[in-house]
Amino acid sequence: MLGHALAKHGVETALIPLYDQAVDVPLLGLDGLIINYARPVNLELVRGYKDSGLPVWVLDTEGGVLADDGANSPQRLATYIRDSGYSKLLAGYFFWGGTLHEAFVRHSGMDVRQLHLTGCPRFDFAATRWRGLLKHDRKGYILINANFTLVNPLFAKSPEEELRTLIAAGWKEDYIEKLVADSKQILANFIDAVNRLASRFPERQFMLRPHPFENAERYRTAFVDTDNVEVDGLGSVLNVIQNSECVLHLNCGTSIEAIMLDKLPLAMEFLNTPHMSQHSTLPSRVSLRADTEQQLYEYISDIPGASRRFDFGSRYREQIHPWFYLNDGFAADRVAGALIASLDKRGATGSRSSIRRSLASSRRVSRTSQRAQAVIANLFGSRLTGQLRATLQPKRAAKQLHRMDIANVLGSLALHEGVGTRRVDLARHPMTGMPLSSVLIRPE
Repeated sequence: MLGHALAKHGVETALIPLYDQAVDVPLLGLDGLIINYARPVNLELVRGYKDSGLPVWVLDTEGGVLADDGANSPQRLATYIRDSGYSKLLAGYFFWGGTLHEAFVRHSGMDVRQLHLTGCPRFDFAATRWRGLLKHDRKGYILINANFTLVNPLFAKSPEEELRTLIAAGWKEDYIEKLVADSKQILANFIDAVNRLASRFPERQFMLRPHPFENAERYRTAFVDTDNVEVDGLGSVLNVIQNSECVLHLNCGTSIEAIMLDKLPLAMEFLNTPHMSQHSTLPSRVSLRADTEQQLYEYISDIPGASRRFDFGSRYREQIHPWFYLNDGFAADRVAGALIASLDKRGATGSRSSIRRSLASSRRVSRTSQRAQAVIANLFGSRLTGQLRATLQPKRAAKQLHRMDIANVLGSLALHEGVGTRRVDLARHPMTGMPLSSVLIRPE
């Protein structure tokens, strides 16, 4: 969506896979770079980008459903940016909503002119301006969104590794251990409740969607004999919500997307624990709460009636707007405008690609393994090495970028808006011409 918006201004965009960024970024001759978070894990990379003279902005993947307290609360995120040194490295930051923006104004140490309240382009698809693009091959199912990444992780080797990652990010160990214990019990109860729900309504079809960072096999095993429950995590959740009758969840941020799309969010609160419900309160607050299992059955029995009685507008204005800003479909345009204005002010004329920095994995000090991977990627192209790594680590395959998938989405955007199409090409190594993992979006 952001690449489409930038193309309207004649700007070329490179979409760069997370795992290949250290190799690809120095090779692409960029004027600026947008990263998807500023955390301890990528601090050294950003220092390397800054050393190369590359301005770096953050368009965060987690800017909306935040904790009320702890390492993921607005004030803690802002003070981390100040205390870690990120405030001196970043050219700017784009915010989903005013609550986090205000925390950064107060506590981040960044110039207020670098802090842009735009909304997140991902949610532009939920606005009436773009909603017509949200197609799905099925309709009329009840969507059940799972959210148990702590105890059912896909990319971490184990729940224990996930716990260590959160502690390293600033969470207190006893707090996370309690979250893990509660999540284990809730997940078991959640699976039992879904099986009972499917048995109670055998004529209804249910789609259970694992969180993108969850292992779907846990659910496929649990519902293998339940004919009216399908486990499917493919595609964008926005498409799936738009074509559902309602959304069942527990402590899941997709409740906000459901309201954006005028789909009833039902919170299975009878499964919750006090600790989990206080970890992130927004999903429960904006949803229609089912405090008993019988109450959930009553809502499911009359979804149209429950939807009519639910005040979508006031829930958005009062609860969601402070965290997600405007649901108007123009977030990408606002981000694009701020980026172009900043680049014009800097007098960007195009940076030179640097094989030397690519061979150093974009870091001041890189490990031997990182340097070895960088050498191979420069010789044979990061696309080939990325595919090889995905073969050895199949879980990474889902994080690769595919040119035709991107071209299809961009073609739909251009046709919907009545603007010129975009060329979508694989980036190439500046010396060898070998294909890179990054994908270029070029205005016609």
